[in-house]
Amino acid sequence: MSTNVVTKQNNGLSQVLKNRFVQGILASALFLQIGIWVRNFAVLLYVMEMTKGDAFAISMISVAEFAPIFIFSFIGGTFADRWKPKKTMIWCETLSSISVFAVLITLMFGTWKIVFFVTLISAILSQFSQPSGMKLFKQHLSTEQIQLAMSIYQTIFAIFMVLGPILGTFIFHSFGIYISIIITGIAFLLAAAVLLFLPKDLENKNEKKEITLLQEMLDGIKYVKKKKALTLLGLCFMAAGLGIGLIQPLGIFIVTEQLGLSKESLQWLL
Repeated sequence: MSTNVVTKQNNGLSQVLKNRFVQGILASALFLQIGIWVRNFAVLLYVMEMTKGDAFAISMISVAEFAPIFIFSFIGGTFADRWKPKKTMIWCETLSSISVFAVLITLMFGTWKIVFFVTLISAILSQFSQPSGMKLFKQHLSTEQIQLAMSIYQTIFAIFMVLGPILGTFIFHSFGIYISIIITGIAFLLAAAVLLFLPKDLENKNEKKEITLLQEMLDGIKYVKKKKALTLLGLCFMAAGLGIGLIQPLGIFIVTEQLGLSKESLQWLL
């Protein structure tokens, strides 16, 4: 009996991996994670270097990274229901890439402080791209396939939680901030290019056009309030986010001040 279950799971996994949509989404996620982690550590180590470890400047990196999640996530989710998801994701990744190269030009000829916008702009755009990605999963996959595809999708994130800091630190330490930002921009551009090969967006004929954006957002808030599980889950995420926000900026100071190691050693702590 257990052998049959394993066989079915293997067959289901192989079918999911052969799916054109899944292949495109996973390839895009791979390039996106490369860009994000190279960006995160390049900006962190560069700001640390330029400010001689100024605590306020380091904390502003976290603000640039997480403030858009707090401000734009709800708005992005609402727009994701209205816009075509494939087109939204392509535009978001393309604009992220363009903004990265614009920041690079300013960095080369202007002030180094513009580097904060590398994180800020792409973090804002990701709040519109991520909900669209979830919508695409629902459009192109069955319920069983969604579970398998999402598990693979999350595995990519988990792998980069380990390898991302090493990759980002290596690239910055070897090539410096300019090359790091160029790699970030190219990675975002490749993530957008891969999405071009996804199947076309499905037309939703039953979509209600008469509901205003504000009304849709208010309906979403009311729905969450009515569901105790969602309310508690939101509070848990809020508490976890607060904890991460307090802990993350301290990591670099634990490495450099308490352990007496170089800033590049942060990759091994994470």
